[in-house]
Amino acid sequence: MTRFSEDAARAQAIGSHFSALAHDRRLCDELLSGSLTLPPHAAWRLPAELAWNENPFREINWTAQLHMLRWIDPLRRRADTGDLRGVDLWVRTVRSWIAANPPGRGRAQYAWGDMVEAVRAMVMCFGLPMLRDHAPDHLDAVLASVTEHGEWLADPARIRIGNHALQQHQGLLVIGAVLERDAWVDLAIERMVTMLRSAYDEDGINEEGAVQYHQINYSWWSLTKRRVELVRGRAPDEFSRIDKAPVGLAHATRPDGTYELIGDTEVYSLRGIPHPAVTWVATGGDAGAPPPERVKVYGSGYVFGRSGWGDAQRPFSQQGYYTLRFGPQNRIHGHEDGAALTFYHRGRSVLVDGGKYAYDAKDPLRAHLLSRPAHNAVHLRGEAYDRTTSVELTRSTLREHGEDFEFVDRGYAGAVLRRRVVVMWDLEAVIVTDDVESDHDTEAVQVWHLDPSAGHRVEAGTVLALQRDEGSLHTWFSSLQGGTSLSVVRGRRDPWQGWTSPRWRERVETRTIEISATGRSLRLSTLIDLSDRPTRPSVEVVTVPSCRAADPSAVDAAGAVDEVDVVRWSTTDGVVRSVALGADWFVTDRRGTSAEDVARLGRDSFGR
Repeated sequence: MTRFSEDAARAQAIGSHFSALAHDRRLCDELLSGSLTLPPHAAWRLPAELAWNENPFREINWTAQLHMLRWIDPLRRRADTGDLRGVDLWVRTVRSWIAANPPGRGRAQYAWGDMVEAVRAMVMCFGLPMLRDHAPDHLDAVLASVTEHGEWLADPARIRIGNHALQQHQGLLVIGAVLERDAWVDLAIERMVTMLRSAYDEDGINEEGAVQYHQINYSWWSLTKRRVELVRGRAPDEFSRIDKAPVGLAHATRPDGTYELIGDTEVYSLRGIPHPAVTWVATGGDAGAPPPERVKVYGSGYVFGRSGWGDAQRPFSQQGYYTLRFGPQNRIHGHEDGAALTFYHRGRSVLVDGGKYAYDAKDPLRAHLLSRPAHNAVHLRGEAYDRTTSVELTRSTLREHGEDFEFVDRGYAGAVLRRRVVVMWDLEAVIVTDDVESDHDTEAVQVWHLDPSAGHRVEAGTVLALQRDEGSLHTWFSSLQGGTSLSVVRGRRDPWQGWTSPRWRERVETRTIEISATGRSLRLSTLIDLSDRPTRPSVEVVTVPSCRAADPSAVDAAGAVDEVDVVRWSTTDGVVRSVALGADWFVTDRRGTSAEDVARLGRDSFGR
């Protein structure tokens, strides 16, 4: 009989999937009655004998969970309490799986899939003490399979990337600890250290390109650190990289306590992490302490900005909030969302992202949600986007009452996309300008995905997004360029547009504004008025030539005179709001100052 460490098998049975739960008895009863539920999927009737090629919901995720065998662990946990009713089912299931799925030759595609094999190995390891005490005749067979899993995971050719690789490293560590194979333990820790150096940057941001996976990976890495400590007493210094992750999660949380649907993210509330910043956002500012920065730019590709963290005048829940994305467009769980904007204001989601929906790449909605048209960005209609592109953040200016960002995107062949986003908290407005330069005629489309709760109407080329639930919120989208086409689509399937997916397999139609123009040198510029005025703003754009045209500093290399665009808008409240947009500066005004004087103020303030 192969030796194993009972102490290690019991000590390593930790984490949300392997620790005892209050409802373990119910889970055990369901399995014994023949009912299997693998969330988020519906219950399924277990056959008398599994063939191990079942896939009743035609879902990759369901098949993977079936072969992980994690669903039988409640039987082991109940046995630890003296309830032995499930021991026989545990044994029959594991022996059946072993017989039907030799290494690399399983009955289903994912039988030996990366991560699947690692989780299953841990299930077997944690069941070894139960087998020795209550089913010793089966112990050698399961130990032999655990050893096969260890040999499989020790092979570097089997290791994948991202969180799947992390699970594989955990699996090898647990096998090594339980079978007392120090070489496997050392190899697993070595791989973890190497992975940490690339998986997390110096700010504690994870590599996978999705906010929810940032939290999931933090939980998994924290658990992994604990496993290493159980085996070696302390974890290597590289594990300290994850310590900053909770601050990033706080920055990624909206004023309503949920994440924006960036990348493969579902509606999810941040809680359960003992950190002051997490406590602050989880309690709506009632406890804890917020991060010191109002706006945080992470080099890994995120901009998180807000009007504030909450105070006596304006609580956390009523603050404004936005996100912007940049960096590599081929992140593991990321989307083609370079320079995409989301916005939350006055307790409402205004601009939303697409979400995850599912993992099936063949599903047309999943394919759409991964693509640029599913995000609040500009795309070139009908043209392929290169996901190996890295969208650059070329400038960021952070001021007391607003921010200014510029991005460059070369993801389309023969074209360069430049986006400028100016957020003006004092005016409750945003201006987004997309400049497209192409070596061929193209149709550029600027897209705005409204929250599903919003209705809309079009007035003289301006779109009103009206949200009436729990009060009302008026948001006006005004195109600042002539020669553009405007349309609003909802729930379209050919081509797909006007959808979001806040939860697994949930399809929600949402109104989507498309502003487009055709040519080789294009500009699409939009004013988003968030001041909640019920009447359409009167908008004008005044181009003010340089008042210092004779000054060489006011002339660029091509000999053109420096010009400043001043955007002015007013509504029935009588207030005229203005912003002067220099090449790399902006100045706001709400006193009705003339366009020329606002431009002069900007030039004087910034010395150009």
